[in-house]
Parts: sequence; C-alpha cells; structure tokens
Amino acid sequence: MIKLLNERQERIIILLKNNKKWMIGKELSEFLNVSDRTIRSDISYINLYYDGILIESNVKNGYHLNDEVSSNLNIHSENIIPQTSFQRCFYIIHELLFKKNELNLECVMDSIFVSNSSMENDLKEVKKILKPYPTLKLVRHKNYISLDGNEENKRDFYVDLLIKKIKSNYLNLDSLAALFPNFDLLTVKELLENIFKKYNYTVRDMELPVIMTYIGVAIERMLCRNYIEIKPDFINEKFAGSTELFIAQEFFRNISEKFNIKLKRDENIILALILIEKTQSDTNFDLLLNSDYGVNQLVSNILEDMFVQFDVDLRSDEDLRKGLSVHIQQLLERKKKNIHIPNFYLDELKHKYPFFFEMAIRVGKLIEDKLKITIDENDISFIEQHLGGALERMNSKNKYKVIMMNPNNQALSSICIKRIESLFHERIEILKSVNYFEEKEVLKANPDLILTTFPLEHNLNILTVQISIFMSLEDEIKIFKALNSLDSNKYKVKFLSEFKNMMEPRFFYFDLDLDTPKEVLTFMSDELFNAGLVGENFKDAVLKREELFPTSFIYSFAIAHPNIAMSKKSKISVALLKKPIQWGEFQVKLVLLLSIEEGKQKILRIFFDWLGNIVSDSKNLSSLMKTKSYKEFINHIIK
Repeated sequence: MIKLLNERQERIIILLKNNKKWMIGKELSEFLNVSDRTIRSDISYINLYYDGILIESNVKNGYHLNDEVSSNLNIHSENIIPQTSFQRCFYIIHELLFKKNELNLECVMDSIFVSNSSMENDLKEVKKILKPYPTLKLVRHKNYISLDGNEENKRDFYVDLLIKKIKSNYLNLDSLAALFPNFDLLTVKELLENIFKKYNYTVRDMELPVIMTYIGVAIERMLCRNYIEIKPDFINEKFAGSTELFIAQEFFRNISEKFNIKLKRDENIILALILIEKTQSDTNFDLLLNSDYGVNQLVSNILEDMFVQFDVDLRSDEDLRKGLSVHIQQLLERKKKNIHIPNFYLDELKHKYPFFFEMAIRVGKLIEDKLKITIDENDISFIEQHLGGALERMNSKNKYKVIMMNPNNQALSSICIKRIESLFHERIEILKSVNYFEEKEVLKANPDLILTTFPLEHNLNILTVQISIFMSLEDEIKIFKALNSLDSNKYKVKFLSEFKNMMEPRFFYFDLDLDTPKEVLTFMSDELFNAGLVGENFKDAVLKREELFPTSFIYSFAIAHPNIAMSKKSKISVALLKKPIQWGEFQVKLVLLLSIEEGKQKILRIFFDWLGNIVSDSKNLSSLMKTKSYKEFINHIIK
C-alpha cells in the first residue's frame, strides 16, 4: 500500500509550482536541508504516488512540474491508512465528527496499525490543535474518547483540517468531493451555481472550492443531525435584505428537500456571511464603533498610516475603502459571534507576497488595538487580499509593455496571444500585435519587450525573444526568464542605489552557531545596539513582531524586522547559520534583519520588491545560501 506524501514531499511540489521553471536537485536540497539523494528519492515517490509523471526530470535542467498532469490530479485518499501524526489526528477527528460520538481507542489502534505509545502522542497532538477553538475539548473516559464543544467550533476545526489536508490540490473539486462519501458534492455545486445564475450573482473561480468546503462540512454535519445555533438578534436590517441571505435560504430549501434534513435559520446566516466574505460585497455602510467614530473613519486612519509607514498612497482608492469597510463590519460581527472563517490561500499569500503581508499585519494591529479584538493569520490574509488588489491597481501602469511580431494565421495568432496573456497578465500588457517590424512604429510604442514568432534582428536596445506560435513549455520559460531579466535590471538599479551603504562587513555573520530564532535575533539586535545604530527598544520590537507571525519562508530564510521604522541609520544585518534551525514552520539557514531609519520607509517596499525578484531566481538564491564571505554574498546580491 502506498503511503501518503510527507511534509517535505509536499513542499517539493510547492517549490516547483512557485518557480514555474526547471530546478536542479542541489537547489531543492539547499531549500529543504536534505541531500540530493533524498530529493531524487522523494521525486520518484511523488511520481509513484500520483501514478504518473507529475514531476519531469532532465539530466541537464533538473526538475519541473508537469502542468498538465498537475491540473488533472485526482486524489482519493480516504481508504489509505494514515501514516503521519497529522493524518492520524485527522482520522480520529473525522471519525468523531461523522461516524461515532465516542471512539474505542483499542479499535482505533487496530484500524490504523499503531502502538499504544503512538496513540498517546497523537492524542496529545489533537489536544494541541484544539487550542485555538475555545469550546472544544477532547474528553477521555477509560478507554473511550469523545469531542465536546459547540457546533460552530467543530465545523471551523474540521474545515481548517480539510484545508491543511488538501492545500496542495485545492482546485481539484473531484478530490474535494471524494472527502464527502455520503453525498455528491459536485451535484450540490451545480445546484448552488444555478441559484447564483438566478440572482445574477458572481463568485470568483478561485473562491468556489473554499465555499464548497464549508458547504460540504455543513451538509455532512446536518446529515448527522448537528446544527449551528447563534443568537436570535444577529441579523441587522441591511443583512436581512442582502442577496447573499436570499441565496442561502433558497439553497438550503433545496438541500432540505434533497437530503431530508431540517431547515434551520442559523445555517442560512452562516452561509450568507461566507458568501459576503468571499465575494467582496458592494454593500457600503458606516458602522459606528462608538458615538462619534465609525468604520469609515477607521479606514481613513488605516490608509493614512499606510502612507506614513510604507510610503504607499492608497488614500484615493475608493474600491479599497469600500472593501475594507465591509470587511471590518463583517470581522466585528464574526468576532462577536465567534464565527471563524479560514483562508484557503493563507500560505500562498503569506510567503509569495511578503510586502503585502507586512502591510496587512500593520493594518491588523491597528484594527486590533482600536476595536479590542484578536486578529489571527486568517484575518490578516483577508486584509492582504484587499491591499494586494489595490496595489495591483496602482501598479497596473507599471506592467511591462510588449509588442507581438506575428505574421502567422490570424486564428493561431489569437490563440497564442490569449495563452500569453493568461499566463503573464499580472506582469505584462500586450500593446499590439503586428505582422512585421518597423523601427519608427516600434519606437513610438516604446515597448519593454518584443515577442516574435519568426527570426528577427534589429538595432534597438529592446529585449527580443523568439517563441513558437503554439506556445510550448519551453516558450513559457523563455518569456518567464525575459521578464525576470527585466525585473532584475529594474530592481538592481533601485536596490544598488538604496542598499549599497546598508550592508557592511561588520554586520555579516557566517557559521553563526545558535539554536533558536530568539537567540539569533537577540545577538544581531545587540550588535546593532552596541554600534549605536538602534535604540534600546529595537530588540524588543523585533521579537514582538516575530511573536505575531514568524517571518520565515519555505526557501529556508527569514526576514526579521520591527513593525515600524525606528533606527538611527538603515542597515541590513545578515547571518548564515552553521546549522538550520526551526523557525516557525520552516527550517532556516539564512537570516536578514532589517533596521530601517525613520522617514525612510520607502526602502522597505524596494527591499521586498528585490526579495520577490531574487526568490524567482532559484539558482541565485541557492548560491546565496552557500556563500562563505561578505564579498561573495554581495556579488550574488548585485548579480
């Protein structure tokens, strides 16, 4: 029987997916702190597990994720014996929620082939992961266990576990449906989509799997006769008349008839709240937080703070104002009713867009301090989505401008252009497609890049890349490299001008032999303080920021910093550790500590732009991890 993938194997898939290009084994081994041989073994197992070549290998280029196979994955794991502690915990919780109210531990051990000591350890793990859910408690009576707590927390808990279980394959609805064997989730999806059409209601494609996860868990629990109960005064006038509530009511009327389950008002409310959260409702109203202070005022204060702290001016973005106002209203209502809505894309948002996440942390802290509520990582990631959308709108003018040289059949040309736009729409704008090269017209358009489907030579200083009309994987890589090259040139100028004086040999530490993030950050902060570059409160601010959410990345590095600019001079301290240490959920070998001078907040944005660029170049990042001297490190930085 084939075992499930372990955490390292899942991370290999994530790394290859994020890079969208070939990676050699040594790069993967650097990021995951294992040998090349282990990487080869893991990749062989991943392909065996998925019964096909999910990861392609090439002697020269290394490894690449097969997009076609990846998009058609169909995982059915419900009959596989759980292998890891998390999988066993998931099995136990699933049995308690959907099979039996009480489990005999001896029967469980026989079913999943574990020893008594392993089972005891797994039960401790279950208790640990129950902590964020205030009403939930694992109760043990002799050799039996049960799960006590309210229904909302039970569903929240199980949805969180489901998301963690399928996070690397969350777009595969067949895989999601397989987790609900008691009914056809895909039929339920069609029913919901028909109601959406009736109300002319739009849900983003990327959010549908999230909504279906909530609905799947809700139906499964209702089939077991377990229902949500919330306070009678929950619905306000505006919410009572919302399209989302009408959709939820009609949906559950249909579900009640189809599955012979009771209609419950509170189930309608929860689903309506989820729809509002996931579709960014256009409802715009100003909830009073006290007698003279409303949500709109709070949003104004937030946007002003973003301008001061990050030198990012979003104050005139009305879509952002509206989105944040609605989000804060819904956040308050959810917190009051202890309703938890996790974000399916938390990990991707956190590690792929670090600057947006840092801004969102700052916004979350402002909301937390003003409204006296607790903000968690899921709340932060929802805020990040609002900020990210605004920054994308602001940056849309900064996309690379592209001209297509394409004398081929018009139909084929259109297919080629659509393919390019679908893959790279976040980074490029195709100005026009022309049949031939004319220098005067090209200069008038002033493109950053020329893509051509036929051989082309010219004397202009414009990057030119020849691709195939049929846009193969090799062509995608060519365009990807070209855009990275443009990024590199753009960020190199900014980075060198801002950071040349920030990296000094005295603040570089090679083979630093410490065991915990706190020890590393204490050492690096003390060195800056002893040099007279930061105040006494700098170290505490760095550690406090780290306590909020760890600053580590899947690529084996951490970017530590205080929440605000507070240094006397801007510096970047660098530590390459003698051995990898556990930093949040990742093993870390490289640590960068940012100390930004007050009034120089723009540096933070430039730094994170540079970071995004260097992360996209896995070869350079891997080499950076192995440097042994200040000079070698700097050479890789400015490469």
